[in-house]
Amino acid sequence: MIIFAVTASILILIIFALLFFKMQAGIEYLHSGKEQKLIVHLRLLGIPIKIRIPLNKKKKSKKELKKAENKKQSKKRLTFSRFKKICSGIYSAYSESKNDIKEILSDLRQKIEFKTVDFKVHFGLSDAAKTGIATGAAWTSSSCLVSVINQMFGIKKIDLNVTPDFNRECFNLYIKSILILRPVHIISIGFKALKIVNLFIERMDLE
Repeated sequence: MIIFAVTASILILIIFALLFFKMQAGIEYLHSGKEQKLIVHLRLLGIPIKIRIPLNKKKKSKKELKKAENKKQSKKRLTFSRFKKICSGIYSAYSESKNDIKEILSDLRQKIEFKTVDFKVHFGLSDAAKTGIATGAAWTSSSCLVSVINQMFGIKKIDLNVTPDFNRECFNLYIKSILILRPVHIISIGFKALKIVNLFIERMDLE
């Protein structure tokens, strides 16, 4: 009994100590066609850990499902109108969650170091000319976003790429960041971040 208690105490102390050791973590989000993935990569004491996070999908009523089915064909086309709707959704999600974002950014600034940030957008609209116009807007907004993050955290390496596709309709988004943090901070920041990610996905209507 004493041996069990000692062993359990040692394990608890080790786990508790590990929570306060700095570790490397990566957050990866991919949207490609109908596929969406949110993955957390951890490296603790040299051991890689990969965790796939389920993304909440808003439950729809029968009426909403029927309406969505009726618009299915039109929603397949990435028109300039839908591209604007996606941008509008981003603004709407930001307006709704800006206080939570500020809180997370405050925690990140104090507790986390950014090593790298990858932000890649590959898209094509139904019209080549409008794709060209949208490309300028996409570059500007993406550059501003990454610039703000860099000014706040001093990111060591940034990879930003906006690629227009003039031959087909598509919308692919890839975001990945590598951070240095203590595991004890992951849970509180992670739950807040997941809530915000799901809100952005819902508002952008990426289905």
